Amino acid sequence: MSKLSAVLLSCLALALPCATQNLATPIQIMKDSYAPSGNIEMLDSRTIVIEPKMPSPLCAMPVNKDGKTIWSYYAFPLASIVVPLDSVDETLISENLVFTDPDAARAYKPGDVGDTTMIVIAGVQGKQFHTVTYDRDKFAHLGPGPHSGAAYGQAPDDTEAFGLTFSDRAAARAFEVALKDAVLLAKSRAARQ
Repeated sequence: MSKLSAVLLSCLALALPCATQNLATPIQIMKDSYAPSGNIEMLDSRTIVIEPKMPSPLCAMPVNKDGKTIWSYYAFPLASIVVPLDSVDETLISENLVFTDPDAARAYKPGDVGDTTMIVIAGVQGKQFHTVTYDRDKFAHLGPGPHSGAAYGQAPDDTEAFGLTFSDRAAARAFEVALKDAVLLAKSRAARQ
């Protein structure tokens, strides 16, 4: 019996590191889920780069305050975000339904549901994400053809949190679950080193 237990423990010891170290699956799910909105690439074994399609939508979110609907507006003019997975606070990842129609505030009726899902990703306390931002107005006024980053005001910046938009709610949820899995795997890996 003890010989069988030793063999089973050995097999389990070999299988667990493979299961906990494989970031390829959640990263591929994230890439597939985000493909209509942008691109995701692995920078190294624990870091991804997210490149949203430009221009990003202006997102409007209704908030009930003291019985009245007020609107919060969000724009994430990001050309790229460097995301060390172990710097993400998986407990602060949130999902919100937002409106991208410029007339949403005027046409809104209580109970209306937004047309886009926004996933907000925040860093652990004290960590920031390196980003490249752009000027939405400059970008909107560019004509066709290739342009330099300077033409639309590209500049490096750091942020504690950022939002990604998804027109498909199921894709947003798949992304969110895969991101949480990837973050936990990366943190597990970092803790063992």
